[in-house]
Amino acid sequence: MRDKRPPVSTASRLRPTGATPSRPAPRKASSVPVQSLVRALTLLEALGDSRGEIGIAELAKRVGLHVSTVHRLLATLLAHGYARQDADSARYALGGKAFHLAESYLRQLDLRQVARPVLQELSQGTGETANLVTLEGQEALYLDKAESSRSLQIFSRIGRRAPLHGTAAGKILLAFRESQAEALLARGPLERLTKRTITAADAFRRELLKVRQQGFALDLEECEPGGRCIAAPVHGALGQAMAAVSVSGPSVRMPMRRVQVLVPVVIAAAGRISEELGWSAERSERQLH
Repeated sequence: MRDKRPPVSTASRLRPTGATPSRPAPRKASSVPVQSLVRALTLLEALGDSRGEIGIAELAKRVGLHVSTVHRLLATLLAHGYARQDADSARYALGGKAFHLAESYLRQLDLRQVARPVLQELSQGTGETANLVTLEGQEALYLDKAESSRSLQIFSRIGRRAPLHGTAAGKILLAFRESQAEALLARGPLERLTKRTITAADAFRRELLKVRQQGFALDLEECEPGGRCIAAPVHGALGQAMAAVSVSGPSVRMPMRRVQVLVPVVIAAAGRISEELGWSAERSERQLH
């Protein structure tokens, strides 16, 4: 009797029993950018960089697109809440959805996690201990650190609290918080921690002004005899100085000529963390003018 079963393909005959049929390889995502998406994102960035509302002609000029193209892109952004238009002036600004995305991004960030690789690199590059310091009440709180491998080092530990007025990191945190600085000074004379500690209120105000202007702070044996420290601000997405990064070491290894060399290194490290947190030096500079 003739077998009426359908013929088996050669591939099926060669496949081992129980083997699953092979599937086509997944298609790789294209690396070619989608032009309309790139343009929309560029437009969002331009809206974010603007100080308040902006007209469509100026917006088109900033992004380098024709006004009609910008108008079509804005219509989509408006429809989805990523842009808004003032009914009276017809000018544009970021919409609530953009702020919602920013808030979601910031909620997912862990300051220590962001800072840790930078602290480790900073410590390895300088040979000194690198610290991440935040404000806790009227004290500086050491949130994280990457310790120096050298036997002679300045003592610090995670969770340690230190006076704000005698530490470089504390000066950074106060320099950008005028009301808290004044509250500290209003409590009475500043404690003399070493013979180099600044204790006079007017002298400390001048020191904080200097810190704000130059963008870094120094502790030249003001907290502990024989210890020196350099600190720079870590800015959040809105520009606030939310923490400080510092490098500390014994004064025998940190003469002033080396301190001057390390200052830009510490500033750069703090800037890297700030950028991870959504801060932009260029944007902040534009907003000041």
